[in-house]
Amino acid sequence: MSHHDLTQGQVPSSLARLTAPMMIGVSSSILVQMLEMGFIGQLSTAHVAAITFTFPLVMVLTSIALGISIGTSSVIARSVGTRQKSNQDAAAEGAGQTSADTGSTDDVALMGTHSLILVFGLMLLLSFLSWLAIDPLFIALGAEPELLPLIHSYLDIYLPGTVLFTASMVCGSIMRANGSANIPGAIMTVSAIVNLILDPIFIFGWFGFPAMELAGAATAMTLTRFGTLVVSLWFISRGQMVLRERFFTGWFASAKRILHVGIPAMATNLIGPVTAAYITFLIADYGEAAVAGFGVANRIEAVAAMLMFALSGSIGPFVGQNWGAHLVGRVRQGVNVSYQFCLVWGLLIAVPLFFFGADIAALIDSSEPVTAVAATYLALVPLSYGLWGVLMMASASFNALGKPLPSTALSFGRMILVYIPLATLLNNTFGYVGIFVATALSNALFGILGWRWFSRRLRLMGSQLTNPSTT
Repeated sequence: MSHHDLTQGQVPSSLARLTAPMMIGVSSSILVQMLEMGFIGQLSTAHVAAITFTFPLVMVLTSIALGISIGTSSVIARSVGTRQKSNQDAAAEGAGQTSADTGSTDDVALMGTHSLILVFGLMLLLSFLSWLAIDPLFIALGAEPELLPLIHSYLDIYLPGTVLFTASMVCGSIMRANGSANIPGAIMTVSAIVNLILDPIFIFGWFGFPAMELAGAATAMTLTRFGTLVVSLWFISRGQMVLRERFFTGWFASAKRILHVGIPAMATNLIGPVTAAYITFLIADYGEAAVAGFGVANRIEAVAAMLMFALSGSIGPFVGQNWGAHLVGRVRQGVNVSYQFCLVWGLLIAVPLFFFGADIAALIDSSEPVTAVAATYLALVPLSYGLWGVLMMASASFNALGKPLPSTALSFGRMILVYIPLATLLNNTFGYVGIFVATALSNALFGILGWRWFSRRLRLMGSQLTNPSTT
């Protein structure tokens, strides 16, 4: 497997090379999720509402694993960047031995191995605890008792599969942190295609299989993720990105390094699902159709923002490697390129969603009350997508520098200090429309704040890096 040096070459082309495979993989996965929602919409609005209620719990579990993934990527990318700089310095001095010869490769493989052990053990425990809490949790979220059997039918299969999904996510981060984006992108794309093929077979009972409905969607996901994990493990083992022996040697020290970034990243990502649970609770007051419409809009939003998601997953390894190599100018240029892309993409996607949001939502669920809620969301919130993307890039870049607390502070401020109070206030005044306005305002405000904060922090850290005496 090829490892790419992200400290060399034109910045835009380096980012494009890293982002393109992930963009294809992420877009494939998100498109399949939207099509899956369309399959579920053919069952009933109750099925769409049931799957929407599961979003906060699914997001919580994914966010915890994503925190480990971000910590892993940050540590590995900076280590790879330091190794690249040492190799270049040694070559310039005519030395015969590089840092890759002296064991830093083992450090990279050690981090990869220990991150997999960490995510597997933690997600096994959390998925079991989540299964025990299904009934009281979803009643508290506002689900009607008659929806609980539908929620169970999905989560009883989905939750064990979470371990497979999150471990494969970390495998992808390990590869990207090493500068290898093609393989994880291809794996994600093939996985999405297989998932799409299996979905209608299990949901509707094609080719003699029983019609499993929501359980079928969860079964398709679990089988696909099992195959994804097996293939991913083979590639990272073949690429010497994980150890083949001494798996637990120095595990606690590695876990500490990973979780230094990972725990704040978990907190950052957990704020979103907790907020989503509260917003779902508010919207549940307007009925099952409103919850379903909110869920449909969220699926469409994921497709609309998928390029920004892909870029946020790429800017981290780019920033990490170049920071490890002390190339502050390349870090600044890469982040600015990502900002510009987000602002342009946000504008390009907001216009069609404003005018055609109702038509797009009707492709998933043609019920008029559901479509009306989704269309309202898609007319308002996408206006803030550009600045929301800027916030994603700033947060990912803070984590890549090994400075995760500003990212956590931005997320906490946006969701807890601004979004929840503003959504509650505007909901009381304007109904669910007020909630959507609060979403857009929060995204815009903290996109600007994230841009300003990262610019100042990078300027300060860059000065300290080039002039250590100033520290």
